[in-house]
Amino acid sequence: MPGSDKAEIDSEQGVEFIHEGGTGSEARVDVELRSKFPGFGGTIDTYQAIAVARRNEFSNAPNIGHEMFLRHMLIKKLEDYFFKKGFYKYAHVTRPLGSTDRTYMYEWAFGRDGFPWSYLNDEGDSVYVKLDDWDEFSSIFLGAGVDLQSDCANPDNGALSQNIVHQLHLGANASQPTLNRLWKRIDFGPRSIKLDYDNLADYLRKNESDIRETLRVGRYDMMMLACRFLGNDGSIGAKENERLNMLVLDYRLSTLAFLNARGVGDGSTGAIRFEPKAGQ
Repeated sequence: MPGSDKAEIDSEQGVEFIHEGGTGSEARVDVELRSKFPGFGGTIDTYQAIAVARRNEFSNAPNIGHEMFLRHMLIKKLEDYFFKKGFYKYAHVTRPLGSTDRTYMYEWAFGRDGFPWSYLNDEGDSVYVKLDDWDEFSSIFLGAGVDLQSDCANPDNGALSQNIVHQLHLGANASQPTLNRLWKRIDFGPRSIKLDYDNLADYLRKNESDIRETLRVGRYDMMMLACRFLGNDGSIGAKENERLNMLVLDYRLSTLAFLNARGVGDGSTGAIRFEPKAGQ
């Protein structure tokens, strides 16, 4: 696991609190502009601040923030694979960026939730709203052991959505019950999303060759190690833990550089190589 107490303190530098993002049964979310990202492998600085959600966990379980990061990372890397294979047409999972013992950070999803899942037509019949990509998105994840359909309806009014942020809600209605695919699924906590690590590991093994060919070097190994870590309550060997830290650091560097037009600071870390150079 990454170092923690010092990371908690350092993470408050290079951070501007913007607004309270909301409170649920598992956590409180704050909106921040952040240029310092603690987490697996160390702290990464970005040249410009990024709008992030900082999820503050209510659980007192040790390392809960780091575990939440790994859950989110697994789902995001699955999406990268699914998206590159063309299973659906727009990315619907935000990128995880960093973590501490009790919190983790991911890119803020702009938009709003609470759109209707159905409308009543003139005859009083319920008309289901088609959310573009939703069926393809939820079914392909379910086949890999991740249930992203759960907790997407308001418990007090099942006709309204929750945990799906629509970025360009143009308003469906009974005569035109369709919403475009500009939406993001949020809340990756265990009460919201059921993640079967055994099923996921089986899916990864069955598709190992294609995943390695489709994703960047090291990503498949990172996902398998994260599955083992989360599925075994963190009980992996010291060498495996060290490798997981290195693999996740490389992933975080790549993600933060992608999100930031000027990339990450030169002092963040040196280059990470997973394969020897030619001739070595």
